[in-house]
Amino acid sequence: MLYAIFTIVLAGLAVYALVLVIVFLRLRIAELKQAGRSKDDPRR
Repeated sequence: MLYAIFTIVLAGLAVYALVLVIVFLRLRIAELKQAGRSKDDPRR
């Protein structure tokens, strides 16, 4: 019983981490595309 609960919690955490990674990558890609479009980058 305890093993089943542990497995479910672990699977939930894995899915949560996967969603966070996907969201982060989408934001990063959008940021890089925007930086590539604008030649006058304020960070340089």
